[in-house]
Amino acid sequence: MEQGNVSTLMNLLPLVIMTIPLGFIARMLAREKGRNVTLWTVLGFVPLINYFCLAFFIGAVNLRLEKKLDQLLELQGKR
Repeated sequence: MEQGNVSTLMNLLPLVIMTIPLGFIARMLAREKGRNVTLWTVLGFVPLINYFCLAFFIGAVNLRLEKKLDQLLELQGKR
């Protein structure tokens, strides 16, 4: 019985090793793009979903920069 537990753990180890960095990358990108950091960090640590999260962030708009641009346009009176 002990051998089965070790075998299962060894099968999950590569998945865990790949998931941990992706969670931190999702956190960094969420903070940089002005998104909900806690939500995207949790989603970044969920296996398989984290790849979709990263794909989303590749094409996602930077909300912080968008707000700054909106403020500049308001100051110029173009909005």
